[in-house]
This record gives sequence, C-alpha cells and structure tokens, in this order.
Amino acid sequence: MKKNDYLLLIATGAYSILFFQQNAGINFLIFSVVLITILIFKNKHLLKHKKWLWSAALCLISATSVFVHSSALAIIANIISLLLVSAFSFNIVTSSIFSFLFSCYTVISCIIYIIIDSIARLQPKPDAIASKRGYKILATVIVLILSILFLNLYQSSNPLFAANTKWINFDFISVTWIFFTLGGFLLMYSFLYHQTIKPIEVWENNLSLKNALIDENETIGEHYETERFGGLLLFMVLNVMLIVLNVGDIQTLYFGGGLPKGVTHSDFVHNGVGVIIFSIIIATSLMLFLFRKEFIAIKNNKALIACIYLWIGQNILMLSSTAIRNQLYIHDYNFTYKRIGVYVWLLLAVIGLLIMFLKIYKKRSNWYLIKTNVAVWFTVLALSSVVNWDIVITRYNISNKPLKDVDFYYLFSLSDANLPDLLAISKKPECIQFKDSLRNYSDLNQRYYNESYDQLLNAKLQHYLSDYTNDWRSFDLRDQDIINSIYSFKK
Repeated sequence: MKKNDYLLLIATGAYSILFFQQNAGINFLIFSVVLITILIFKNKHLLKHKKWLWSAALCLISATSVFVHSSALAIIANIISLLLVSAFSFNIVTSSIFSFLFSCYTVISCIIYIIIDSIARLQPKPDAIASKRGYKILATVIVLILSILFLNLYQSSNPLFAANTKWINFDFISVTWIFFTLGGFLLMYSFLYHQTIKPIEVWENNLSLKNALIDENETIGEHYETERFGGLLLFMVLNVMLIVLNVGDIQTLYFGGGLPKGVTHSDFVHNGVGVIIFSIIIATSLMLFLFRKEFIAIKNNKALIACIYLWIGQNILMLSSTAIRNQLYIHDYNFTYKRIGVYVWLLLAVIGLLIMFLKIYKKRSNWYLIKTNVAVWFTVLALSSVVNWDIVITRYNISNKPLKDVDFYYLFSLSDANLPDLLAISKKPECIQFKDSLRNYSDLNQRYYNESYDQLLNAKLQHYLSDYTNDWRSFDLRDQDIINSIYSFKK
C-alpha cells in the first residue's frame, strides 16, 4: 500500500468516528485539524504558499465557529473551506472559483476515478516487485472482517459463548454505519485524490492578470476612440445623476430633511437595494468592456478614468447612505436575516468597487477583477460565520423595543441558540402582559396568532432536547450554554 492509501484510511476512520450519529460540534474542528495535518504530511511545501495558508485559515476559523455556536452558516463555510484547502493542496495556481468547482466535480465523479485507479493498480508491473507488506495488510483486513462475522455467528448460536465474550462489543457495526463509512471513504478519496478538468485548468492558468498593451493603427484607434468617447459621455451623465441622488440623501439623512410625502425608509430599503446593485453591475460590465485592453494612445482615456473614479466614489457614498437607511428601518421595525443580507450585499458591493478601482489604476485584466472578487466572497463567508447571528438578532430586537411589540414568532423560528434569551424573557414581569396574545409584525401589518409564549417556548425546548446528543464529539459551547440555562430555569 502507498503512503496516500494509509492517509486515506486514517481520514476515513476520523470521519466515521467523529461524525456518525453526531451533531455538529467539536468534531468539525478536530476533523479539520486532522485533514489539514494529513495534507501537510503529504506535502510540507504547502506551508510556503500564501493561498494555501489562506484557505487553511478559513477552514480553521469556520471550524472553530462550528465549535462555538454550531450555526448552519459556520457548517456551510467549513465545508466550502475544506473543498478549497483540498484543491489548493494539489494545484496552488488555480483560482479559488475554479478550485471550488473542481473540488465539487471531484466529489461527484469520485466513484469513476476510484474504478479507474483500481484497474490501473491491478495491471501487472514487470519492473516492480510486489509489496509483501501491502499483501499482509490486505490479508489482515480480510481476516478481521471474517473474525467479526464468525464472532457474531457463534454468539448467536451459543449463549454461554456469548456470555463469556460479552466484553467484546461491536454494536457500532450496522448497515447504517457501513454505508456512512463508505460515504466517508468516497468523500475522503475526493479530498486526497483531487481531480481537475485539464482543458479548463490549462485555459484558466494561462489567463493573464494584467491587461495587454496593443499598438494600434489609425483605423483601430478611431474605433476604440469612439468607444471611449461614448463611455466618457455616459459616465459624465451618471455622475450628474449620482450628485443629485447623493445630495438628496445627505440632506435627508444628515441634515434632517424630510422624505417625500408617502415615502418611507422601508420603501428605499425594499425597492432601492436591488436596483442599486443592478445598476452597479450594469455600469461595471460596461467598464469591463471599455477596459478590456490598454490603449494609451486614446485621447479620451484619462478623462474617462477620472469620471469612473468619481463614479466609484459616489457609489460608495450612495451605498453608505443605503446602509444608514437600512439601520433606520431596522430600528423602526425588527432585525432580521433579510436586513443582515442587505448589509452583506452592500459590503460586497463596496469591496467590488474598490477592486474595480485597483483594476483600472494598476491596469489589471478583467480576470483579475473576477478572481479577486470570488476570493473576497469566500473570505466574507468564513468570517461571517464567526458571529452567531441568531443571538445578535434576538438580543437586538428585545432590547430595541418594548417586549409587547417584539415579533416573537420570528425569534422562535430561529435556531436553538437563542433559547437562553427566550427563557430569561419568560421570567420577566412584563412577559405576563403579552405572552397570551402574541403579535407578529410584517412591516406595518400586525397579525395575531393563537399560540401563547409558553406554548412556543415549550415546543422549542422539546425540539431541542429531542435532537440533543450528549456525546463529546457533538460538544459545543452553544449547547453548554443552553443546557445551563435550562437547569437554571427549572430551579
């Protein structure tokens, strides 16, 4: 057996032991450390590459977040980070977007590659000497499987033998466990035997991060001069529009100017964010077209660049105003995941604009813009998993408004992480005034429901306790906090 085969068995064993019939917890952190250690053991030179260290850091950050608060966001971030760190272990040149796609491709097609690899191994090698050690290990595995089989047969046929060998316990071996471990083997194979689509890999690796500089003849120069002149006029008009827009926002948000009659901040948030992001995408696409090459001889080039820099700055100001308006909307109503999503989109839009500025300033290619933005998205995903947003939403909403005006139906729909806060609320004297007639807010409309606060709390507690696993592999700090809160509540 090869060294990679031993590492594959170790990784499969770790996966089976840590995750079979377990919830998310410290097992994610331990498994991430084990897998990263295996990859380093295979290739110690990975520690010299910043891109691999970046992906490993995202993996450990997200895994630690799973251990701390076991959120779905942290689990998703950790899985994506594991796919990235696996891909970068085999090809450090490929971008994060294609590394992720190649990892997904490997997971989907791993059975085919296992078959191909097995056929290749069975082919006779005249110049190679058969490994006696490998045959001994294979024979040991077969004997172990047969021994377990006969042990179960003898225990079933002879009660006395069963009593004398009851200390030998293989209860964990079941059909479910076998299929789970087999799935883990396939997943670990895809992690340790990464595959790519060669034509796409070669094409992507040959993409330049710098714009090409072309010496133009007179005809081509006139053609591109027309494009740049049209772009100059367009961005001049857009800047004028943004000046009017930003002046209105500044007057409204910073100097107490009123909104038009019948218009609320929620109208700006609900209707404005999507349109703003769409307008930025359209304008960015035009910039990608205009700056697909570097044409230093075009006379409108410097004026166009100045207009685009101004447009980027005004867009950042506009996005900042939208963020403030979103916060005002949250203050008037409630904090929700949709409104967190608004902040995330605004943040990514600002970062994208700054990357566009760097692309133009440093004369980078369009591929540089796409590649860098995707890397930023993966980073934001991993870093956002550090925060337990369910707790943030719950604590903000109950501290921002009187309890009778809080949308508890929404809070009860969140994960179990906010159970300690909901238990604490039930002990407050104010809770008696509203818990039998809860209101659910949907913007300006109030909807009443029949369930009481106590009914919703008991249902949430029962759901949590039925899903709770008291095992060290599923241990996380969130569960510890919830269990302590439940014990305190019953006293």
